Amino acid sequence: MNHNTNSPPSFLLLQQEGHLISACLALGLTKLRVANVHNKGALYSSLLNISVGMERLMKAIIIMQYMLTNNLSVPTKKQLKDYGHKITDLYDECVKISISNSVNLPKRSLLNKTSQKLLELLSDFAQTTRYHNLDALSDQQIGKDPLEYWSEIMSLILKQDVPKREKDKILEVARMNATAIEDMTMTMMQGLNKKPLTTEEALALPGLHDEATKYAVLHLIEMLSPIRDLISELSHSAYDGFSQPPFPQMQGFLEWIWDDRQHVLGKRKWP
Repeated sequence: MNHNTNSPPSFLLLQQEGHLISACLALGLTKLRVANVHNKGALYSSLLNISVGMERLMKAIIIMQYMLTNNLSVPTKKQLKDYGHKITDLYDECVKISISNSVNLPKRSLLNKTSQKLLELLSDFAQTTRYHNLDALSDQQIGKDPLEYWSEIMSLILKQDVPKREKDKILEVARMNATAIEDMTMTMMQGLNKKPLTTEEALALPGLHDEATKYAVLHLIEMLSPIRDLISELSHSAYDGFSQPPFPQMQGFLEWIWDDRQHVLGKRKWP
C-alpha cells in the first residue's frame, strides 16, 4: 500500500478512505457480536459503523469505475450526492459495475431473505432511521424502529440458522433459573420490540441473541466478500496502462474479510 511522491492525489485520498472503510466495518462487526436485548447501545453503534463502512466502500467502487472509464476524471460532488445514502441503490449500482468487470456480485433479488433484510435495514438506517428516537419525539419519524427491525431479523435467524439443540439448551437453562427465582424477582424490562419481557425471556434472550448475531455477521461477510472482490478487480486495473496507478490496491484494507463459515462463526473481534 506504499506509494511514492509522484502518485496522483487520488491514490492518497483513496488510501485514506480505505483505512476509514476498514475501521468502520471492523468496529461495526465487533460491536454486533456483543449486541443483545440488554446491550442496545452496541447495536446502534454496529448499525452506524457498518452502514457508513458499506456506503463508503460502494461509493469508492463507483468513483474508481468512473475514473477508469473517463480518462481518470472523477465524478462531480453532485453526481456522488445524487446517490444519497441509500445502500440498496449503491449495491444495485455495484452489481452493474461487477457485470462489466466479470465479477460475480449477486443481484439483491438473488440474496437470501436474511441478507436482503440486513441490506434494507442498513439502507434505512443510513438514510433516516438512525434518527428514529429523536424524530419520534416530534411525531415525524419515517420508517420502522431499527430495534424492532433487528428483532425481526433475529427471529428469522433463530428460525433458519441457529441449530435447535443450541436454542433448546439456552431456553432450558433460562426456564430453570426463572423458576428458581420467581418468588423473589420482579422483571421490568422491554424487548427490542418494546414489549414487556418475562423473567424467562429476559434470561434467555441474551444467549439466543449471542447465537443469532454470529450468523448475522456471517450473512454480512458473505455479502461483503464479493464486493471486496469487485474493488480488487478495479484496483488491479489501475496498474494497467498508467505510468502511476490512480489508486492503491484497495482490497488490502479488506483482506480480513474471509468468507469461511467456521472462521466467521467463531470470531468475536474484527479484524
